[in-house]
Amino acid sequence: MMLLHDLARDAARVRRAAVLATAMLGATPLVAAAAPRHDSTPARISAAAAGVVYGGVTDDGFGLMVETSKSGRKIVRMATGLKLRCTSGDTFNMPDSWRRLSIKKRKFGATFGPETQRNDDGTTVDVEGAVTGKFNRSKTSVSGTWSLKGTEHDATGAVTDTCDSGTINWTAKQ
Repeated sequence: MMLLHDLARDAARVRRAAVLATAMLGATPLVAAAAPRHDSTPARISAAAAGVVYGGVTDDGFGLMVETSKSGRKIVRMATGLKLRCTSGDTFNMPDSWRRLSIKKRKFGATFGPETQRNDDGTTVDVEGAVTGKFNRSKTSVSGTWSLKGTEHDATGAVTDTCDSGTINWTAKQ
């Protein structure tokens, strides 16, 4: 549990979802749920600086939040939970989030990875993810897809487990 706490603390320096996924995938055995996130974003944002917040759910039933900038040209942050199903038979839930995405012609999207986490025992975990979204014409709702995948390798490079959310559909409204 201490290793998970240390990795969660270090996540402020790198993309939080990738590090947390690595910690979760590298844990033996895999745990049923991820630890709460320790987001460095201030708890309060003044009303003058705030944009529009959309809320909704994913196909897996997790709550979802999308916050846009006041100008409506950026996603300030968006967050949800994802259910990862592993080839080993394990399943676990974990949070994921994206920040600072540009909105162009009502659309946005981003990908990362694969990013490789090297472990002290010689094993590695490759983590990758993607998100897409599109606002309706009146910008009262937004929908899209979200995915996260982690592939664990032993010290020789052989794949030992793959955990994947698959492509999850989501919708959110003002």
